[in-house]
Amino acid sequence: MATRPTIEIRFKQLATTLIKRSERGTAILLLKDEEKVEEGIIVKAYKTVADIDNNAHSDDSIAHIKACMAYAPYEVVVISGGTETEFSEYAAEILKARPSGWICAPGNEDMQGDLASWIKSQENADRTYKAIGTKASQNCKHYVYFNQAVTDSEGTPKTAAEYLSSLAGIIASCNVVKGCTNFLCSDLSLVEEVADIDAAIEAGQLVLTNDVGGVRIVTGINSLTTLNGSTATEDMQYIETVEAMDLIRDDIRDEFKNTYQGRFKNKYMNQMLFIGAVNNYFDNLAAEDILDSEFDNKAEIDVEAQRSAWIGAGQASAVDWDDDTVKRRSFKRSVFIAANIKILNCMENLKFTVTME
Repeated sequence: MATRPTIEIRFKQLATTLIKRSERGTAILLLKDEEKVEEGIIVKAYKTVADIDNNAHSDDSIAHIKACMAYAPYEVVVISGGTETEFSEYAAEILKARPSGWICAPGNEDMQGDLASWIKSQENADRTYKAIGTKASQNCKHYVYFNQAVTDSEGTPKTAAEYLSSLAGIIASCNVVKGCTNFLCSDLSLVEEVADIDAAIEAGQLVLTNDVGGVRIVTGINSLTTLNGSTATEDMQYIETVEAMDLIRDDIRDEFKNTYQGRFKNKYMNQMLFIGAVNNYFDNLAAEDILDSEFDNKAEIDVEAQRSAWIGAGQASAVDWDDDTVKRRSFKRSVFIAANIKILNCMENLKFTVTME
C-alpha cells in the first residue's frame, strides 16, 4: 500500500550518555493588541529595537517586545490579534511564520492553557516548537513552567504571566550556545521566593531566586517529570539538552528533505553520501561544543532495523545475512539510520574537596 513519506529521527539515550547550522534563538510573542488590530492578525519580525513598528502595537505590547529584546535573542516574531482572536488563529500564524522558536503569551492568562496544550500536540507531531508559560503539571520537555511574581528594576510588581516576555528573551538568547542556569535577570530587583526550591524543581518548575547581586534562574529545566530511561531521560529535563536535540533533528530533517528525498535512488552508495554529510555535521557541532569532541559521534546504517524490515517483508534468509550484506541490501524506499552522539551540558555542580596536612 502506498503511503506518504515519513522522516523519523528518534533520540534515545543509551547508558549515561554543518550540514548547515540552523539559526536558533527566535522568540515568538503572542499578543492581544485590540488597540491596533481591529480584525485578523498582524505578524511582524524584529531583529533590533530600531526595527519596531510603533504604529502596529500598543504601549503595553511595545513594552513586552522591548523586554524580550533586552536579552538579545536572534529575532522576535510578534503575532498580534484583537479581542476576539481565537488561539487557533494564532497557531495557524505560528506554523506559517517559523518552523521552530520559543513561544509565550505575555500578560495573557486566558491563553496559557491553550498554548500548553498546543505545544504538547506539536511535540507529538515531531515539531520542535517550545513555550514558556504559567500552566502547571505539563510533563513536557518542550514546555517550561514558570509561576512566580516579580518586581522589576524600577520597582513595578509583575505577575508571572507579565514576565514571560523577558524569560522568552533569556532562553531564546541562550539557545544551543549556553545554559540558562544561574542566569542573572538584570531587569528584576526582586522575586517572590517559592516555599521549597528543591520540591518545585522536582515538580518541573523553572525557579528564580534572590541571590547575591540580583535575581537568578536556579536551574534551566523544562516541565518533564516522568522519565523512562530512553526517550525521556534526566538530561532531557534540561532546556539546553532539548535545544541541541531539536537543532540536530531540524537540521538533519531539512537536509534530507531538501537534498536527498525524491532525488537520489535508494542504494547503499547514496545512503553513505547522506551518512557522510551527517557525520561531517556532527564534527562541526563538536567543534562548537554542542557535541563532545572527545566522543565518537557517528551515524551509520541501522543494520538490525534494516534486517527486520526485510524479514517482515517475507525475506526469511535475511536472518542469516552478515552485517555487510544487510547494509548493501537497501530496503525499498526506506532509509534506516542510527546515530550515537553525546550532547554537552554546561558545568553546574561542583564537588571540591580540600585536604590540609
